[in-house]
Amino acid sequence: MSNAKFEKAFLKATRKHAGIKKQIEQKVLQIIEHPVELGEPLKGDLRGFYSCPVKRNFIIIYLYCEICRKKGDDEYVACEDCATTPNETIKFLIVGPHDEAYRLK
Repeated sequence: MSNAKFEKAFLKATRKHAGIKKQIEQKVLQIIEHPVELGEPLKGDLRGFYSCPVKRNFIIIYLYCEICRKKGDDEYVACEDCATTPNETIKFLIVGPHDEAYRLK
Protein backbone atom coordinates (compact mmCIF):
# COMPACT_ATOMS: atom_id res chain seq x y z
CA MET A 1 0.00 0.00 0.00
CA SER A 2 1.31 3.42 -0.94
CA ASN A 3 1.77 6.43 1.34
CA ALA A 4 0.38 9.73 0.09
CA LYS A 5 2.21 12.98 0.74
CA PHE A 6 0.64 16.27 -0.30
CA GLU A 7 2.74 19.33 -1.05
CA LYS A 8 1.47 22.75 0.11
CA ALA A 9 0.87 23.84 -3.50
CA PHE A 10 -1.35 20.78 -4.09
CA LEU A 11 -3.47 21.47 -1.00
CA LYS A 12 -3.75 25.17 -1.86
CA ALA A 13 -4.81 24.36 -5.44
CA THR A 14 -7.37 21.84 -4.17
CA ARG A 15 -8.96 24.59 -2.07
CA LYS A 16 -8.81 26.98 -5.04
CA HIS A 17 -10.65 24.45 -7.24
CA ALA A 18 -13.17 23.43 -4.57
CA GLY A 19 -15.87 22.97 -7.22
CA ILE A 20 -14.23 19.73 -8.35
CA LYS A 21 -12.79 18.67 -4.98
CA LYS A 22 -14.68 15.36 -5.05
CA GLN A 23 -13.29 14.53 -8.50
CA ILE A 24 -9.77 15.40 -7.32
CA GLU A 25 -10.16 13.22 -4.21
CA GLN A 26 -11.47 10.33 -6.31
CA LYS A 27 -8.54 10.61 -8.75
CA VAL A 28 -6.03 10.76 -5.86
CA LEU A 29 -7.45 7.50 -4.47
CA GLN A 30 -7.17 5.88 -7.91
CA ILE A 31 -3.57 7.07 -8.30
CA ILE A 32 -2.69 5.68 -4.86
CA GLU A 33 -4.06 2.29 -5.97
CA HIS A 34 -2.45 2.32 -9.45
CA PRO A 35 0.25 5.03 -9.62
CA VAL A 36 2.08 3.75 -12.69
CA GLU A 37 -0.91 2.50 -14.70
CA LEU A 38 -2.87 5.76 -14.39
CA GLY A 39 -0.02 8.21 -14.83
CA GLU A 40 1.70 9.46 -17.94
CA PRO A 41 5.49 9.67 -17.40
CA LEU A 42 6.75 13.16 -18.12
CA LYS A 43 9.94 14.12 -19.95
CA GLY A 44 12.44 16.96 -20.15
CA ASP A 45 12.38 19.31 -17.16
CA LEU A 46 9.66 17.15 -15.59
CA ARG A 47 11.53 13.85 -15.94
CA GLY A 48 10.64 11.56 -13.03
CA PHE A 49 7.16 13.02 -12.61
CA TYR A 50 3.78 11.72 -13.78
CA SER A 51 0.62 13.50 -14.85
CA CYS A 52 -2.92 12.19 -14.64
CA PRO A 53 -6.06 13.95 -15.88
CA VAL A 54 -8.82 14.73 -13.39
CA LYS A 55 -11.01 15.94 -16.23
CA ARG A 56 -10.35 17.37 -19.66
CA ASN A 57 -7.44 19.84 -19.50
CA PHE A 58 -7.19 19.56 -15.68
CA ILE A 59 -4.34 17.45 -14.29
CA ILE A 60 -2.54 16.19 -11.22
CA ILE A 61 1.27 16.09 -11.27
CA TYR A 62 2.83 13.62 -8.88
CA LEU A 63 5.96 11.63 -8.13
CA TYR A 64 6.13 7.94 -7.21
CA CYS A 65 9.34 7.51 -5.18
CA GLU A 66 9.91 3.82 -5.93
CA ILE A 67 9.82 4.27 -9.71
CA CYS A 68 11.76 7.53 -9.53
CA ARG A 69 14.59 5.66 -7.80
CA LYS A 70 14.40 2.60 -10.05
CA LYS A 71 14.76 4.77 -13.16
CA GLY A 72 17.59 6.77 -11.59
CA ASP A 73 15.52 9.96 -11.79
CA ASP A 74 16.01 10.65 -8.06
CA GLU A 75 19.33 12.38 -8.75
CA TYR A 76 17.63 14.52 -11.41
CA VAL A 77 14.52 15.34 -9.33
CA ALA A 78 16.57 15.87 -6.14
CA CYS A 79 13.81 16.01 -3.51
CA GLU A 80 15.09 17.47 -0.24
CA ASP A 81 13.60 14.58 1.75
CA CYS A 82 14.50 11.78 -0.67
CA ALA A 83 16.80 9.98 1.78
CA THR A 84 14.09 9.76 4.45
CA THR A 85 11.07 9.10 2.22
CA PRO A 86 9.94 5.46 1.86
CA ASN A 87 9.77 3.88 -1.62
CA GLU A 88 5.97 3.48 -1.33
CA THR A 89 5.45 7.25 -1.15
CA ILE A 90 3.47 9.12 -3.78
CA LYS A 91 4.04 12.86 -3.64
CA PHE A 92 1.17 14.92 -5.00
CA LEU A 93 2.76 18.17 -6.18
CA ILE A 94 0.13 20.22 -7.99
CA VAL A 95 -3.38 20.04 -9.42
CA GLY A 96 -4.88 22.48 -11.86
CA PRO A 97 -5.53 23.44 -15.46
CA HIS A 98 -2.97 21.82 -17.76
CA ASP A 99 -0.87 24.90 -18.62
CA GLU A 100 -1.01 26.31 -15.09
CA ALA A 101 0.05 22.99 -13.50
CA TYR A 102 3.08 22.63 -15.75
CA ARG A 103 4.14 26.20 -15.07
CA LEU A 104 3.94 25.76 -11.29
CA LYS A 105 6.03 22.61 -11.07
